[in-house]
Amino acid sequence: MSDQPYRRPQADPEEIIKAARRRARAASSRRRSLVGEASEAPVFDGNLAVQPETVPIDLPPVEAPASPQRETVVLPRTRERSEAKPAPEPVEVPRPAFVGGIAALVVAGIVGLLLLNTVINEDAYHLQELRSNAADLDQTEQTLADELTNLNSPNTLAANAEAFGMVRPDTVTYLYLPGGETVELPWSND
Repeated sequence: MSDQPYRRPQADPEEIIKAARRRARAASSRRRSLVGEASEAPVFDGNLAVQPETVPIDLPPVEAPASPQRETVVLPRTRERSEAKPAPEPVEVPRPAFVGGIAALVVAGIVGLLLLNTVINEDAYHLQELRSNAADLDQTEQTLADELTNLNSPNTLAANAEAFGMVRPDTVTYLYLPGGETVELPWSND
């Protein structure tokens, strides 16, 4: 950044005068085009664009009355080229039919919402019932798994074997398959 303070550029007075003259010329040419003669083409710019085009009619001269009380000004009659078409009349719907239709829509909407709410609640009750059944089945499964673990314990197996008349052997024989050797060891309670 420089140490010099910011300076605004100075406008050239000659350029300002030239720009003002250009604007004045443009405004006067626009004015001339708007105020032109009647034989010129119609103006489609500005506020005059919405006015209909008028054609002057030649009328015979009007004689002034002998003792005019007021001064009258006679304007030339103008005639519009296109006639305006009347707007179509609005279509009226009988009020009872309209009110009945709206009431039917409201009633149908309320009934639809009630049916939707009923279906959602029915599904919620069904889901709650399925969750309750799943919890009961989980509890039954856990009970059966505990019972099976209890039946597979060594103490229960030994008690059941003695109930069926089985006795403990004096020796235990182990067979080693790769070589076919057999080893007999005395029975231990371990």
